[in-house]
Amino acid sequence: MNILVTSAGGPAAIGVIKSLRQFDTEKKHKIIATDITDLSVGLHLADDGYIVPKANKDYFTQAIAKIVKEAEIDVILPTGNLEIDQFQELSHMTNIFMSDSKTIKLCNDKWKFYETTNEYFDLPETKKQEDYVGPSIVQDCVAKPRYEQGGSRGVVINPDKHQYASTRDSEVEYIYQELLPGQEYTIDILCDMDSNPLVTIPRKRLQTKAGISSKGEIISNKYIEQECERMCRFLDLKGPVCIQMKEDDNGKPKFIEVNPRFGGGTFFTTLAGVNFVEIIISILENKKIIINEPKKIKVIRYMEEIVI
Repeated sequence: MNILVTSAGGPAAIGVIKSLRQFDTEKKHKIIATDITDLSVGLHLADDGYIVPKANKDYFTQAIAKIVKEAEIDVILPTGNLEIDQFQELSHMTNIFMSDSKTIKLCNDKWKFYETTNEYFDLPETKKQEDYVGPSIVQDCVAKPRYEQGGSRGVVINPDKHQYASTRDSEVEYIYQELLPGQEYTIDILCDMDSNPLVTIPRKRLQTKAGISSKGEIISNKYIEQECERMCRFLDLKGPVCIQMKEDDNGKPKFIEVNPRFGGGTFFTTLAGVNFVEIIISILENKKIIINEPKKIKVIRYMEEIVI
């Protein structure tokens, strides 16, 4: 099977490639990676690679379509936030194991996500830019770009008056959200194409760098698992999903965001014994799906050098 992994320089793509290598020890599958520069780590971890335009360029989809045809791609595993809503245009050419464009656009719009889910789920108090007039929303707040920027780009925690003015004057539209003080969680979920959650793996975020987990602990938490699975069904999510939750003053987890894609800590879940990529390939090959009980482990991420 020829597998296309996009945004190959990001931690999610690297986790996907490493997950593929872990179960496909005989290299029966070929990994083809794409990114905007040849200095992308994933391009050099894959079997073959292509340089493509940025996802915001009109000709991005055409470039991917050309690769799909040329490399005879059997499935695309998208990993970049800014590109995932464009791949449905290629669904007539190959398999794409992900949510539809409508769901992706909703999740990538933090205000629309809040409006859609707040009545049915626990979320931190959130205001639009025109409705927020300073610290009156709550004592502490987080200023975030309304539309997904990737990682923690543009996020300002507890903005002072100068930072607040900067977000108000920015060309990027912001939302202002209650800052939750408690433990933060990442939940990796894999849904089938009927939006049924197949497996849900929560972990504590013990340390983050630039919005990406660098240290984490795989746990079991029935409340978090059940609420995340309910969210997946509510939003009609498909394929890999990465959810962020954080506890309020009373220790109650609330939804921060839902990402309809592989998360940056995908390989944490693989190391716990549940390989989402292997499950997806098994589904596509009509093989029996085996889902192991996740090991309760702590994972520390470190940098590694490669020579190109």
